[in-house]
Amino acid sequence: MKVIKAGSHPKNRNRGVTNLSFKNRLHPKVSKAEIDVFKALSAQGLTGGMVTQKTIVLKCTIPDFCWLNKRKAVYLDGAQAHSSDKTQKRDEEIVDLLSVQGWEVLRIPYDPPLNEQGLREIVATIKRFVGSDGE
Repeated sequence: MKVIKAGSHPKNRNRGVTNLSFKNRLHPKVSKAEIDVFKALSAQGLTGGMVTQKTIVLKCTIPDFCWLNKRKAVYLDGAQAHSSDKTQKRDEEIVDLLSVQGWEVLRIPYDPPLNEQGLREIVATIKRFVGSDGE
């Protein structure tokens, strides 16, 4: 396994850490829906204490949004990537493993592309799950 420390990757050597946009805070393989949800959560002040695409070593799962201090993880499950029986079984196993470790997990299925109404519903669901303080 190759480990690259933050800032040591050639693409990151000349980047400052002080000005992090949503693109710099998200994992490189994000969907448009994840970016839209991140922006909406940010606009509502729900990104405090949140990290995105944080690897949790239990089957190497990477939640789309994660509040470490609350031990809450959110996955946006696009229909194309999460519709097979094998993927759904893996998703269930991840929820079970995280739950045993004291995590609360919210999986949100959606059909891409995400429209405005769908985005509002997802953000409201996440807000209820995390709590409105965003901490």
